[in-house]
Parts: sequence; C-alpha cells; structure tokens
Amino acid sequence: MNELDAIQASLASFTKRLDEVSTDRFNELRKCSFFDPIPSDWLRPISDQADIRTFAAGEHITSEGEDMSAFYVILFGTATVYYNKKIVGTIRSGECIGEAMFFANENILRSATVIPDTQVIAAEIKKAGINRLQGESKTYMDKALLLALFKKLQGANRKIEELLR
Repeated sequence: MNELDAIQASLASFTKRLDEVSTDRFNELRKCSFFDPIPSDWLRPISDQADIRTFAAGEHITSEGEDMSAFYVILFGTATVYYNKKIVGTIRSGECIGEAMFFANENILRSATVIPDTQVIAAEIKKAGINRLQGESKTYMDKALLLALFKKLQGANRKIEELLR
C-alpha cells in the first residue's frame, strides 16, 4: 500500500466513524467555523440531521441546474466553484455550499457546479432535516446560514471592487 492509498483509507475510516458515531460527528461539526454561532446544546440536534459524505477529486458535489435538496458544509478539503464552466471561486473547510435553499419557499435550482480539488469530507444536511429542527436549534441554524450568506456577499463585493479598479 502506497502513501496515497494509506491516506485515502484513513479518510474513509474517518468518514465512516463520523457517520456512525454521533458524538464524533458532533465533535467534528463543533470544530467547524460554519457552526461557530451555534451553542453546543443547540448544535446536537443539528448534528443528528447531518450525514457525512466523501467526494473524490473531480466528482461533482453539486451540478449547476440540479434541484437543491441539501446543503453541504466542508469539513475537510477544498473544492472549486464553476459557473457556466468558468471558475468563480473556492470553497474551503468550514464553508458551505447551497445554503440559500433554506430561504426559498419553492424549489430552486443550483446556480453553480462544485468539484473537489482533492478528496472532500462534507456534512450533508437535507432541507427535510432542517425542517425537523425546532425552537432554538432552528433559530441558531438560521443565524449560521445568514452569516454564511453575508460572508459570501462580502466576498462578492470585494471581487466587484477589484474588477472596477
């Protein structure tokens, strides 16, 4: 077994453990910056709604034009974002993909394709899972989603400023 195979086997084992052991999944989500605004007591029910997924380099996490049924928080790795087959950004550990779907009352389509640069481990949270949240968990999740959208808007504004110079 070469070094790359050993790393991939280790990541596969890590993903399986996170998916199967709720305390490990919670602890990993707790370390993720996306979940910083959520107190631990309210993160537990959110963690229970998350599935851990692994995406290989080059595999699509999302594809432009597909229905949104889940959003992803990158726990490990980076991915490139494409719009109309052009690179428009990078998603890093701690950042999310597809968070806007939770604020739409109707089904919306994905606006970008996201492809891992290397192997990516992500928490997948389906809209149905978020809809099952109640009370403060739902409120804090909304806050985390809004904060993520705000950060992306700030980044877009910086890019616009650079283009206008």
